Amino acid sequence: MMKEKNIVLIACGKELYRKYLLEQLASEYHVWLISTENPTWQSPLITDAVKISNYTFEAISNAVEDIQKDFPVHGLICWDERFIMVTADVAEHYNLPTAGKAGIRGCRDKALCRKLLSDAGLLQPQSRFCHTLNEAQEFAERINYPLVIKPRGMGGSIGVALAKNHEELILRFTEADAISHQGAEDFHSGALLEEYIEGQEISVDGMIVNGHYQPLFVARKRIGLEPHFEELGHVLHHDDPLLGEQTLIDVLVKAHQTINFQNGVTHTELKITPKGFLIIEINGRLGGDLIPWLATNAMGISPGLIAGKIACGDVVEAVIHKNAKNAAISFKYPDFDMTVCDIRLPEPITTETAQAYCVQLAEQGDKLALPPSGYVSRAAYALCLYQDGIDGEQLCQALLDDVKVSGQPMEK
Repeated sequence: MMKEKNIVLIACGKELYRKYLLEQLASEYHVWLISTENPTWQSPLITDAVKISNYTFEAISNAVEDIQKDFPVHGLICWDERFIMVTADVAEHYNLPTAGKAGIRGCRDKALCRKLLSDAGLLQPQSRFCHTLNEAQEFAERINYPLVIKPRGMGGSIGVALAKNHEELILRFTEADAISHQGAEDFHSGALLEEYIEGQEISVDGMIVNGHYQPLFVARKRIGLEPHFEELGHVLHHDDPLLGEQTLIDVLVKAHQTINFQNGVTHTELKITPKGFLIIEINGRLGGDLIPWLATNAMGISPGLIAGKIACGDVVEAVIHKNAKNAAISFKYPDFDMTVCDIRLPEPITTETAQAYCVQLAEQGDKLALPPSGYVSRAAYALCLYQDGIDGEQLCQALLDDVKVSGQPMEK
């Protein structure tokens, strides 16, 4: 296909987690990368790159100006949680399609999102953003334990933990407050406290064009490493019945209208509770953990390209599922905080109805730490593509059980 338009990608992420999105985007667009690092593996997929010193509005705007001296910029896109707000602000400055200031902040600010959804009458847990531990203790006394404590602006369940009593509240609040300083400056300090509600966790990636929401794919989530909420794996079915569940769609439509999200893609995390679908959070980007890659393999769609089309104001054709399979992914965590010495992977599994394989995520010398010392510290993952009637999660787990990770304990 002849490429006619230029799209600017802000940051990029790690090759093992995001390369496929860049490949999909580059299939129809000239991609310009704006990053604080020189391109490496991205080079064959991009037209050129502009290196900046930091991801501020001024730095990114100046970089876009440099590109526009010779080439028209038709859209800006970002799938890095840390920089989605500034990307949306720059896009709005240049009158390019964007979620809008309100929409992207309704995603990024978890406390604001919770309030907006509650005020709109959507099912939500009791919650309060607490600047200090004293405020947190007062809130806990009012609604009782257990409570979920989370940083206000982090993604990927980083810093999220359960507190069952006063002593745990002190510990978890301190953790969340500390980890918040690794995220956007707007959300430093304090923590969001929420009533804990039981329910199966799912995620829905969807697209929004001119305020109109459409779900794309659903993944079922598995969490662990209590009392933290690390995401251990996901399962995606090409024909998940929730894709046609009108009650769920109504909740998602109303939620996106409530935060005034205009154009883009989102990754919404929910719980299925006895009272209905409860939104945990809305992320203003495609899902992480390779969930869109599961959708690519199971359904034959290109989430990265869909996101690019919306960012450039191009028509997104009807999303047709070219495949009819299912996909699962599970992550291997270390047994203890370690400096990696060696990782050995098992051979892939291939049958007429399933294909499963492992990918190494850490290298010798990398430090892998379990919560609260570290988050999303994974040694490898197992991915399975399978037909109906096969237990893909079980195949993934069988492979992970054969992944051998050795290392030296990290010094405290």
